[in-house]
Amino acid sequence: MNATTQTPASNNQPANPPFIRSGHLAAPGFSEHRIYWEEYGSLAGEPVIVMHGGPGAGSHGSSARLFNPQRYRVVLFDQRGCGKSTPSASDDDATPALTDNTTQHLIDDVSALRHELNINGKMHIFGGSWGSTLALAYAIAHPATMQTLILRGVFLCRRADVDYFFQGNAAEFAADPLAMPTPGAYLDFPTAWRHFVDVIPPEDRGDVVKALAKAFSSPPRTDAERERLVKAASACIAWENSASRLDRDENSHSQPNQKYALTTARILVHYMVNGGFLGGGAANRDNNYILEHIARLRDIPIYVVHGRYDRVCHLYQAEALVRALRDAGNNAVNYFIATAGHSSFEPEIDTRLRTIMNELPPMTSPETASLQRGEAMRHAEEPPDVEAGCRS
Repeated sequence: MNATTQTPASNNQPANPPFIRSGHLAAPGFSEHRIYWEEYGSLAGEPVIVMHGGPGAGSHGSSARLFNPQRYRVVLFDQRGCGKSTPSASDDDATPALTDNTTQHLIDDVSALRHELNINGKMHIFGGSWGSTLALAYAIAHPATMQTLILRGVFLCRRADVDYFFQGNAAEFAADPLAMPTPGAYLDFPTAWRHFVDVIPPEDRGDVVKALAKAFSSPPRTDAERERLVKAASACIAWENSASRLDRDENSHSQPNQKYALTTARILVHYMVNGGFLGGGAANRDNNYILEHIARLRDIPIYVVHGRYDRVCHLYQAEALVRALRDAGNNAVNYFIATAGHSSFEPEIDTRLRTIMNELPPMTSPETASLQRGEAMRHAEEPPDVEAGCRS
């Protein structure tokens, strides 16, 4: 699509806001990473930075559909190693893409992006799934920059949260594929689960995330090794896709794009096997970092939307977050449980997110208004530095 094309929305919803511009940001520090970003809506609007999921899924222009283009300045960006950011984790050797790629690096990238785009005042942050994890981690690190936090499909990235989705009954699967040792997403999608577990060697199923990390640890040297790598990555992403929506056919054998599967699976497992690098970048799968630092979010208005039937990120994660926030004294927590699964495209979740963004109290401080006017004037005087096209 070219820069002026808007993507039609389903259910008679408005099309995506107008695409404004895009570019690459050299990551801070001595790093090879270049961060791709896009803007939609109005340069004079209230800034919203959108944190995409995965980790490793990349941003998509369809996320901008949720925001009124007359009101909001929507910033999307591809986190390190994925989407149009470089280097890419889809390369045969993913080492450069996974080097200097932790949650703290991503938080630093957001700060650098704010500076690059002259967002000097407060801003809204919007994140879903892993994007909610990163949004919470950023807000804990920089609460003074936050106007509002909008979260969908909360993921706290604790070991229990990861194991609920990825471990299930894998250790018992060879002996009894219908064993029910612990709660997990596998209980609701037995066919899709079987397709996923089948690619994990039986001797490695005691720790599925560790087994996937082992499978992705070395660049493929032969066609056979690459085929096994792609098969494992595709199975990982197909499993997540199967469990993401209420209306998904788990018997579908459609496979994700190979490049996308390699990128997302490698980055996803890189983060999951290291506990999301939460808390200073240390690898700690047993972390409880977000809830332990919840008091830093006491004064931020927070909106939480979660599907009651979300089997990628169980509702208990949203419950834990909301209760912790309220116990910490946050009296501006708004919590909505939708009749839906995990995906932001589930109709009730889509509608609720639009409603929240339409009804947020406006940012009307003189400082914000001045910053918005200055940004609009500065870019009106500059020649455009835009990469043609928007993400298809």
